[in-house]
This record gives sequence, C-alpha cells and structure tokens, in this order.
Amino acid sequence: MDQGRLEVTTDKGERTYVIGARTQADATPPILDWRTSPLAEAFFRAGPGEPYELETGQGGTVRERWLVHGDELIGDTLIRRADGREETRPRPAPKAGPPIDRSALPVLDPEQQRAVDLPADTSLVVDGEAGVGKTLVALYRVASLTRRAEAKSRRFRALVLVPTEGLRRLTRIIADRLGLPALEIAVVDSWLVERAHRAFPGLPKRLSEGATAQVIALKRHPAVRVVLGDFIGWKPPKDDEKLARSRARLLHLFGDRDRLERVIAAANGELPERAIVAVQKHTRIQFETTTEKQMKHVDADRLIALDGRKLDAGTPTEDANTFDAEDVPVLFELVRRGALPEQKLPYYDHIVIDEGQLRSPLELAAIGDALAKGGTVTLAGDHRQATDETAYFSGWIGAKRELRAQRWAEITLAITYRSVPTIGAFARSVSERHAQVPAEPPPDPAVWATACDGALAQAAAMCWHLDALQTRDPWRQIAVIARTPEHARRLHAELSRGLDPALVLDGDFRFEPGVIVTTAAAISGLEFDSVVIPDLTPAFFPIVPELTRALYVAATRARDWLWLLTPEAWSPLVALH
Repeated sequence: MDQGRLEVTTDKGERTYVIGARTQADATPPILDWRTSPLAEAFFRAGPGEPYELETGQGGTVRERWLVHGDELIGDTLIRRADGREETRPRPAPKAGPPIDRSALPVLDPEQQRAVDLPADTSLVVDGEAGVGKTLVALYRVASLTRRAEAKSRRFRALVLVPTEGLRRLTRIIADRLGLPALEIAVVDSWLVERAHRAFPGLPKRLSEGATAQVIALKRHPAVRVVLGDFIGWKPPKDDEKLARSRARLLHLFGDRDRLERVIAAANGELPERAIVAVQKHTRIQFETTTEKQMKHVDADRLIALDGRKLDAGTPTEDANTFDAEDVPVLFELVRRGALPEQKLPYYDHIVIDEGQLRSPLELAAIGDALAKGGTVTLAGDHRQATDETAYFSGWIGAKRELRAQRWAEITLAITYRSVPTIGAFARSVSERHAQVPAEPPPDPAVWATACDGALAQAAAMCWHLDALQTRDPWRQIAVIARTPEHARRLHAELSRGLDPALVLDGDFRFEPGVIVTTAAAISGLEFDSVVIPDLTPAFFPIVPELTRALYVAATRARDWLWLLTPEAWSPLVALH
C-alpha cells in the first residue's frame, strides 16, 4: 500500500498521521491527502527534527517521517524492520565534486577545429551523438567565417536556426561569449512564419491551435510535392477570387479530396487514408469567418468573452481565419515552381541548422531559399536523435540535396564531452534496445534507478533526495524531465510539496542552479548537471520508436548524474525482461 507516516510535535502535544490517497479526519490515526493537505506538506518538506509552518501560522516540529512498505518503515537513509532493527539506506546521489566553470569557453579538440577551419566556400555536415560539441563547432565556425570576411572587407550575414526557445537562449549565450552579439538566432518555425508574412501578405495573422497529428504529418510529408504542379498557371474559381493568392492555393490543395488522395498514394503507406478527412475538416474551419468579423456591426466592447479570449476560442471554429506553420514550406515550394510570385526577402551568406534531423524535406528546401548565391550551410545533428517521425528524416544525403549548397564536407565527432561514460553507455543501450537499469545501489552512482511502491513513494523520494542534493551541491542545475506538458504539470505540483521547482514549458530556461520541471521536447541541445526521469512504467513508456528516441535525448542531457524512477514495474525500454 502506497502510504506514509508522519509524527509531529506541536504546542498541543505529539500527533501521528497517515499520509495517503485521501483525507479522512475521523480515522485513527487521521489520514491526510498527500497531494492536497496543507499539513501533509510537512511530510515532504521537513526532515526529522526540522520545524514546519503552515500558511495559517500554525506549526511544529517533525519527529519522524516514514514511507510504509509492508511491515517495514523506509526513511531518507534508514530502513526500520518489523523487529526494530535499523539498516542504512543508500541515498541516490552522484559522487561529490566541485562545480564546473560555465563561464569559460571550451578549447576545441583537433577534430572539432578541423571542422571550423574548412574552406569558406564549403558547407558542412557535423554529425555525432549527444554531447560531442556540434552546436559549439557550428558557432565557432560562424565566428571564424565572420573574421575571414572582415579581413577581406566583405559583407557577411549569418543565421542560426534552432528547434526550441531553450536552445535559442543557450545559443545566444555562447554566441555573445564568442563576440557575435549581432548574430541572428531564431527558432525555425517562428523564423519561417515571419518570413512567410513578408512574402505572402495575404496570410492571416494567427496560426491555428487545433491542427491534429494527422494534419501536421500530411502537410510535412514530401509527397505533397506531387500535386503542386497543378497550380502552375492555375486560376481560382470565381467564388474564391477575393482570396489572397497564397490562401486560394492552400484552400484548393488541402481542401481538395482528389489532390489529397494523390498525396496519400505517393506517400507509400506513410500516411493513413483517414488523414484526408482530418485535413479537409481542418481546412474548412481555417477558411471560416471569425465571429468578431461576422458581428463587426456590434460594439467591439461586447465582442470580448468573460475570460478575455476571442469568442471562437475553445469552440469548433477557434481556428477560423488561421493558417498552419506547416503551410509555409509548401508556399515557398510553390514560389520555386513559379506558381506564386517571388518577393524580395533577406538572404544569408551562411546558415546554421542545429538539430537538422528534426527538419522535414520541405522545411529544409524553404531554408535553402534564404541562402545567398555562393552561400554555405552548417548542418548539425545526430541521426540517433531523429525524435520527430513527421520530419521524414532519411539521412544527410537527402538533407543536403534539399538545401542546394554546392560543396560539402562531412565530419563525425566521436568524443563526448557532456555526459560521463556510464551515462553515455546507458543512453546508447536505450537507443540500441538492450538497456537494463542497474541494481540499487548501482556500481557507479552516475546512473541510479529507484523502484518505488507508488506515486506517493516516488514523490517523497524525489523531494527528500533532491533536497539533500541541493543542500550538498547548491550550484547544481537539476532537470526533472516529463513526457508531456500535462505530465510536467502534475510532476511540478507533486514536487512543489517538498521543493521549489520551476515549471518550464515555453523555453524560458534561465540556466541557473535549482530544480526545473520540463518536457523531453523542450530540452533538445541543452545540458544539465543532473537529470531525473520519473514514471518509467510499461504503460507510460511502452516500446514505441518515438519514446525510445525521446528517452535517449532526455538521458543524454545529464552531465554527471541520471536518476530513473518508477512507481510500478520498469518500462521495457529500460528493463530487458
């Protein structure tokens, strides 16, 4: 049974409580809901002998706190047997060591330096597993190319494209240290959308919020190209003549069943036929008129919902008058084919695409459009981290073809500088499908695995031991990595019972000491001193290629400590049996 026991001393005497799934004040002893009871917070936040205080001002001192495991009691570092004997319990933690200096730029190794020193007219693929320094090499190369251009008094404009806001912030920090304060760094999707608004002024201002996975998968698939020739010299029907050119083509591409059937056929089984209905339905909504526009004769103050949102928000028509980020590469493909007019847009002498394995062929081609004549590319990535199946990543040969740069060199970096060897080896075993969590305590504490009796025991373990780790190493950056945003919110609420974690879902990483809760999708390219991955159960982490890759990415964010937890049996991703 997933329960705890809390003994406290107050000004009214000693009290004993059971920590459980729901509050029951008339039980003996009283039961406190571990997720919501104010007093139950003392169970997670205060150790034996430590004071606690409630928001009401009442407080006391914790005498003892235990997790109940059968007839045994489990504490932070003790196990009390039924016969009264006590045994020490190892505390999950990395080896003690000094903090690392994050302010200094690393010195490149010879292979990294060779990539930086390539001729200026050569584009580069820099491949390698997590932690080999791909992003660092790409930025050092930008700095080198900038200096070479300045020496020749030649114009040089560079762009760095990254997949997430968190990686954009980290890249900005590194670029500033390299003396590149003017370097343009952007999240790929945001950059493409901004570029599209310049090129296609008729596009709506808003992006849709309700595109399903099937819609996104179809719009990113290169099979869309088989129908784009239809729009060369094409004119819309009279009913749609008032639509902007870009919008009319999107309507008759993604709203036309015959064209969508041709896309499905060309995808060779990678797209289901049911995606046709999903795309058509989504497209119809996008071309609806918003309620605000339909009721423009009504006073504007009366067209605001009570919650301050748009009237269509949360309704089936919330995506009225929107477009999708996935539409943008398709529109630029139409420009290349002469089906839409070309607009004057900024061009770049060098473009870095970080985590390039996450970009679809259509997206890479749209990025290639921004390359100046004779310009070069640095394409950085790791084929092991192709975590997005809708990117349809088939390898670097195809990626290079889409970007259309002339001369290429490929370098694979082999030396990992982020994770200690035990973490790297475990991550590779996950990727290669033969992972096995170590026994507790493990031979090397760098990878620690804890099986708990339930959600309460898992939450208590994280609160107690991460608090102890922060006390020992106050400089540590600790990331608790969830599977989804909903999972992250739940973990954040549970950890907030005993810690003060930050919830980061929008990329607002500060790279400061402390505990953050985030998702696997948000941490691409980042690193932390310690990584915690909870809820590694068979149901939550089944054998699915996408989850295998996501777990690999999460594990390889850790520098010197990876802590895995499960409240049940272990996921088959980390347990061979």
